Amino acid sequence: MEQGPAGAIGFREVDRDGNPVRGEATDTSEEDYGRGRSLAINPFIAALWILTIALIGGGAWVFLNANAMVGPSAGGMPTSFLVFTFAPYAIFAGLAALICLLFWHALQWQRRRH
Repeated sequence: MEQGPAGAIGFREVDRDGNPVRGEATDTSEEDYGRGRSLAINPFIAALWILTIALIGGGAWVFLNANAMVGPSAGGMPTSFLVFTFAPYAIFAGLAALICLLFWHALQWQRRRH
């Protein structure tokens, strides 16, 4: 059974944030595992932006089209009543998410500058 050279294990030094540290003796063609493979955009933050837009836009759409949604019901609780009941809460949740996203982006921007 053959064994490869001892340097083939591939240990890398990392700093206190977990980013790989490059030394002078490191080969420049070696792949940088801390960068390049990750997405530039956090998919969870992108999904939260889409949800925020949907909540604010959907709630505003309900209020702007209120006259078209009112009509006779066949009995029971009408759907328009439920939509009108939850529309203000959807707008409020969307605005709260918008404020949180803006604070998150400000925090990320501040971390990159220091």
